[in-house]
Amino acid sequence: KQWYQRRVAITAGTSNSWLPNIWNNAVQEDPWLPSMTKKQRLMGFMVCLFGGWLCFGLSIIFIPFLLVKARKFVLLFSLGSVFTMASFSMLWGPWNHLQHLFRRDRLPFTVAYFSTLFSTIYVAMVWKSTILTIICAGFQFVALLWYVFSYVPGGVRGLTFFTKMFSKSMLKTAQNVLPV
Repeated sequence: KQWYQRRVAITAGTSNSWLPNIWNNAVQEDPWLPSMTKKQRLMGFMVCLFGGWLCFGLSIIFIPFLLVKARKFVLLFSLGSVFTMASFSMLWGPWNHLQHLFRRDRLPFTVAYFSTLFSTIYVAMVWKSTILTIICAGFQFVALLWYVFSYVPGGVRGLTFFTKMFSKSMLKTAQNVLPV
């Protein structure tokens, strides 16, 4: 088949002919956004995801200046995280996404991620402590990795394995280097 015929075959039977069936299945009906079409929700997903990537990219610029401009890095990084979460809320629907985030098996990841996110923003904006901001940003980054790996099949097991391996190697290094 030619590429056009394959595209028509993929999108046949969808309400939005430019969307593949995979994307149509990902966009779910939600009671909090009942009037938005699938196309509008998908466009909202893409805009929010682009905003998240843009904020992550801009925060990377401040990595060399982390000790001097830690708050700018952290606020851009945190805003990127918020935009990324908002993108999935647009795609799945806010109510469906919240239900998914607060399921019993997802709750530890959700609590860890959002508590580090909000504590990082609070320390950066209210306390304006550079050292605490960097520490909270480190915890936020670890929680973000843990959160992302929890979505990958086998991700939690892999994360646990690498965490144990890393902690053992750091403990051995500290015992060899530090005269205790």
